[in-house]
Amino acid sequence: MTYVRPHRRGYQAPFYKADREAEMRAAHAHFQARLDAEIAAGRWTPPVREKANA
Repeated sequence: MTYVRPHRRGYQAPFYKADREAEMRAAHAHFQARLDAEIAAGRWTPPVREKANA
């Protein structure tokens, strides 16, 4: 027999099912837009990557 914990007070079904991939894509787009705006305004300069010696 499996024990099922009762829900905490204030929670009721249906619970939200997270769509992590969509959330991460939206977060990336949001922060990329903020970064692009800062670069365009001249308030941030991306670091220069050095080539790896292979």
